[in-house]
Amino acid sequence: MDLAILHGIQNTIGCDFLDMVMPAITMLGEKGAIWLITGIVLICMKRYRRWGITLICGVALVWVVGDLIIKPIVARPRPFVVDPTLLPLLVEAPTDYSFPSGHTSASFAAATVLLFSNVKKPWKVLGLVVAILIAFSRLYVCVHNLTDVLAGLIMGVAAGILVSLISNALAQRFGWGEAAAMPRGKHSR
Repeated sequence: MDLAILHGIQNTIGCDFLDMVMPAITMLGEKGAIWLITGIVLICMKRYRRWGITLICGVALVWVVGDLIIKPIVARPRPFVVDPTLLPLLVEAPTDYSFPSGHTSASFAAATVLLFSNVKKPWKVLGLVVAILIAFSRLYVCVHNLTDVLAGLIMGVAAGILVSLISNALAQRFGWGEAAAMPRGKHSR
């Protein structure tokens, strides 16, 4: 099913324009660069410093869990290795394993932290849009299966929530800025 989805993407929306744009979008997520830069920019502003640190912690968490632990254990080959008809690739072929998508997990960890942070709404929306585009680009350039991307999304959101909860707890305990707007139960006041 995963390979059929990749072929379906290529056969239905594959075009010269996207062949040019999607590799550029996928490069934004390379080594979590766009998110690390975002975190550093936030750290440089006193009002958002805690959230910059939280964002970088979320990206680091998914890198350790996904790339250093899960990928070697699952050892899932990349889709273009399993199905050479997906070649040639639009990007340089990754040499590590496929599951889960590191680009996606880092992107959704960062986007989730931004959603819970005190940054202005347009930046939250932009973070989410960039995360979605990076995740989709991994499918378009045929370096991940849909299940790799979905696992990365779930892992990223979970990590983003976890580091945001920890950040809020530390902020409340030690008075490190305002707490995030975390979801509350219907009986919370």
